[in-house]
Amino acid sequence: MKRMIENTFSRLENYNCFACGPDHPFGLHMEFYFDDDARTITSTIRPGELFDGFPGILHGGIQATILDEVAFWGVWAQHGKCGLTSGLEIVYRKKCPSDQMLEVAGIVGEIERRLVTVDAVLRHHESHTVYTTATVRYFITKS
Repeated sequence: MKRMIENTFSRLENYNCFACGPDHPFGLHMEFYFDDDARTITSTIRPGELFDGFPGILHGGIQATILDEVAFWGVWAQHGKCGLTSGLEIVYRKKCPSDQMLEVAGIVGEIERRLVTVDAVLRHHESHTVYTTATVRYFITKS
């Protein structure tokens, strides 16, 4: 069953995450959905030209941010724990348009020695053309 993940962090004073903060003036304002059966986390986003590297092409650093963010929320949704990015391996496969509706999706692994691996993909929302893939490793904090 797919469910929306509530951003409980947005209640914190001075919370201003660039990727998922709902009130960030220049942020991505990402929202996430988790499928418990498939262990997948998804989000859709139309970044826009504000996030271009070259005209019409989504900046590679923004792509990395989007992939990293889906991994965080996947770990949070699957395991109920916060983590810190331990590693991020990205493959830029095709130019990613900034003016199209995109989907980012991740498959969340198990916790092994306080590490969780999330395999993520950034693709076109309708055609599923893959632009970028990533393997994200999250270190689970003790608190």
